[in-house]
Amino acid sequence: MDLSALEKPVPKILERRRNKVSRFFTVDELDLEFSNNTRRTYERLSGGNGAILAVPFDGNDFYLTSEYACGFERYELGFVKGKIDAGEDAATACNRELEEEIGFGAKNIVLLRREMTVAPGMLQLRMFTYLCTDLYPKILVGDEPEPIAIVKVSPAEAKDLIFDVDSPLTESRAIACLTLAMRKLNYL
Repeated sequence: MDLSALEKPVPKILERRRNKVSRFFTVDELDLEFSNNTRRTYERLSGGNGAILAVPFDGNDFYLTSEYACGFERYELGFVKGKIDAGEDAATACNRELEEEIGFGAKNIVLLRREMTVAPGMLQLRMFTYLCTDLYPKILVGDEPEPIAIVKVSPAEAKDLIFDVDSPLTESRAIACLTLAMRKLNYL
């Protein structure tokens, strides 16, 4: 595979402006000049310290979540996810988020993917993804407005969630991470 196209010099940043637009979102404006002298202003939602996505597996079932998704105004299947706090490493954040969101910790946290992005053209978010096994009950109070329901899914059911064209699992990160976890566990 020839990846030399990724080695192209990035556009020159002529000016950078940061605008806090809400309590959650900061928009960066970057005035850019490309190698062919074309100039454009790009906008992106800027990220913090990154985030995690955890795929919990108890040896029999994956633990998906059902959580309200404001973007689509409905409950969505997904996995535990959350931001990495300042001074916290990704694996520690992963275990903390498991404890806060679903009331379990994990003795075994295995990296599935060091970096995963979503809409990298406009969103500066780096996500670390983990397979979490050897689960044990541990509740840590988090910031969720309501308890998050756990939906247990067998590996056979997980295949349907990944490959069924009408699957109720629609979030791309969750689909990708479930696929990586299934492969790591030799179910795919």
